[in-house]
Amino acid sequence: MRAHRIALWLAVGQLACSPGRARTSSSPEPAAPVVVPAPTRETPRAIEPPPPVTVVSPPAAVEPRTPQVDATLIEGPAAPAPASPAQHARLLDSPEDPEPKLRGGIVKELEDVSYIVGNEWSLDAFREVITGLGGGYVGVGPDQAYLMMGWQRPEFAWLIDYDPKVMRVHAMYHALLRHCGSRKEFLAAFEPEATDAIAEVLDDAVADDRVRRLYRNNRDMFRWRLRSIERKLARRRVPSWLTDDETYAFVRELVLGGRVRALRVNLLDELGMVGIAQAARELGVVVRVVYVSNAEEYWEQYAPQFERNLAALPSDARSLLLRTRLVWQVNRDYVYNAQPLQDFLAWLAAPGVETLEDVVGPKPPAQRDRINFVLTTARPP
Repeated sequence: MRAHRIALWLAVGQLACSPGRARTSSSPEPAAPVVVPAPTRETPRAIEPPPPVTVVSPPAAVEPRTPQVDATLIEGPAAPAPASPAQHARLLDSPEDPEPKLRGGIVKELEDVSYIVGNEWSLDAFREVITGLGGGYVGVGPDQAYLMMGWQRPEFAWLIDYDPKVMRVHAMYHALLRHCGSRKEFLAAFEPEATDAIAEVLDDAVADDRVRRLYRNNRDMFRWRLRSIERKLARRRVPSWLTDDETYAFVRELVLGGRVRALRVNLLDELGMVGIAQAARELGVVVRVVYVSNAEEYWEQYAPQFERNLAALPSDARSLLLRTRLVWQVNRDYVYNAQPLQDFLAWLAAPGVETLEDVVGPKPPAQRDRINFVLTTARPP
């Protein structure tokens, strides 16, 4: 049974705020069903060359684009000053969506499955197109946002998901970001010898004792995910909040400055996303990145409310929608697709457009041992 659960977790695509996630109940968090050996703490002695970046063969609506992977981060702005009391109050004031009765899955067997760690392994495919965009960030998932924020350098960020367990993951990360002054301290918080001390930190910092149980019962899984990302990006020579002190400091200061909010939002519901849009407008923030993971693969067709939710967000010509498309059977990863948000909205409003394939075509072929990335640029005829 344990092996079966591991296989299920490894075989499914990560999603956050639309159908698909881990079982939620009032009982203590279950122990993590992952037995993958955790990487060692030692930094690799030799820097391996980054893997080739392959632009997949796209449909007509896609323009080839090769993201650059190099050793330096394009210098972005420093973390903004802490939010004023009025700004912070407005950030916290928008409504959340109700918890859904059933969270869907990419297959029936995976309905109501929670993902407390991500499984997209090449999110740096987006790095070139989002670096230094500023503005606002809105995105699903338990840990992807922290990578994105380090590259985008937003002024405000909304970390959304419809799974309450993922909200507890964010509460844990935020408490540890406040406690850990450096990325090394943050990563060390998931080592076995730190368990008791960090559990006390979480008890003191978070009123919900389920956050402490989440940490204790799943510490190995969090450690495995974070150390794996750290190791992969170090090998690719990509700075991130886990590999670069300055980037970690930016993400930490954004959280400590009251500019990041995690809230329960369903991409298909009518309260959460519209509330974020209203808050962003009142805060004077243009949303520059909307990350939906592979949510669109869970839906037979687009819902009108999804279009209304995205259209409500304040955006401009630089705003991007970021999505992933599952190619797990090829490389245990995804095709990474970026599209100007306003172009995507034009597609959604076009007659006859009902599905993701109507917008960007069939799922493009992916290549093993490559970062498969496409940039969709065409507008509807």
